[in-house]
Amino acid sequence: MNNDVTEIKDKLIAYANSLDTRKWSILKDIFHKEATAEYGDDSIGIKFNSSSRDEIIKMCQSNLNGCGFTQHLLGNFKIEINKNSATSQCYVRVYHIGQKPNEKEFYEMFGEYIDEWKNINNSWCIIHRKLKVNYERGNRDKVLAP
Repeated sequence: MNNDVTEIKDKLIAYANSLDTRKWSILKDIFHKEATAEYGDDSIGIKFNSSSRDEIIKMCQSNLNGCGFTQHLLGNFKIEINKNSATSQCYVRVYHIGQKPNEKEFYEMFGEYIDEWKNINNSWCIIHRKLKVNYERGNRDKVLAP
């Protein structure tokens, strides 16, 4: 595996870890300041569009700061490098537990992160992310930022 692929994979894993530990500052090293993102779509009744890194971070905070425990698991990484640009796709399975009074509620999502990357100043950063939700179960409304 070449260094570029390793760096992108490491940043994807750092993203998942930052969400689970609520260490939001890590996201500044992963997303370009002008990054855009689409999380979800109309087919599941929830869609978040963000047009900057700050908006992406605020969206993550807004949804996850209302949760209890979360675990973001990533796998099946597919990363393609083309000079100073790259694409990546990876599966994501996320488990969320509610906070009081919803601590017995859960929300689980199976999906895929589809990302576009740029190498800027010898560091890879996401310039566009799409979260495709393939399946969900549980009570999203009582678990994500109730």
